[in-house]
Amino acid sequence: MSIPGLEKLVSLLDEAVGERDVEATTDRIKSGLCRLLRSGEVRLPEELCEPLDGHYARRLVYRSKQHGYSVVAMTWSPGQATPIHDHSGMWCVEGVCDGSLEVQQYELVEQDADRFRFEKRNSYQAGFGSAGCLIPPYEYHRITNPYDDETAVSIHIYGGEMTCCNVFQRADGDWYTCCEKSLSLDA
Repeated sequence: MSIPGLEKLVSLLDEAVGERDVEATTDRIKSGLCRLLRSGEVRLPEELCEPLDGHYARRLVYRSKQHGYSVVAMTWSPGQATPIHDHSGMWCVEGVCDGSLEVQQYELVEQDADRFRFEKRNSYQAGFGSAGCLIPPYEYHRITNPYDDETAVSIHIYGGEMTCCNVFQRADGDWYTCCEKSLSLDA
C-alpha cells in the first residue's frame, strides 16, 4: 500500500526522536505533523480510513525498527469513543487527518489502593490538521467522535509499540477502577 508523504513523515520522526528530551521531541513532531497534514503532503489511503462497526479502527501505518516508534491510523465512526485511558507511560502525538474529535484530558488526583480519582482538565475540539501530545505523567484522556453523521480519522505517533494501556471504568462517584487492556491492530 502506498501512503503519500510517508517518506517525509518518517524523515521528520527520525530527526525528532534524536532531540534532547521528550518535550522537544513531541513539540517537533506536533508542529511538523500539522504542517504535513494541512499542506496535503501526508494523506492516508482509503483502506486505512474505513470505519468498523462496534469499535474504532486501529491500523498500523509504520513502525521504526531503528528508533522504536510506531505510527497508527485510527478511524472513528459517529459516537465511537475510548474510555478514560493512559498510554502506559509512553509519549504520543495525535493529529486529525479528517473530521473532528473531542479530547477530554484528566488529572489523577488521588489513588486509594485499586481505586483512582480523576478531575477533568482541558477539553478541546481537534479538527483537521491539528495535533496534540501526551507526555507522562500527564497522559490520562478520553477521545470521542461526538458527531452523528461524520467519520473522523486520526494519526497517532507513539514513542514505542503500544500493545496495551490502562483503562479506567467508573466505580462510584468520581472514583474509577483500572484494568489493563490489550490493544490489537485491525486489518
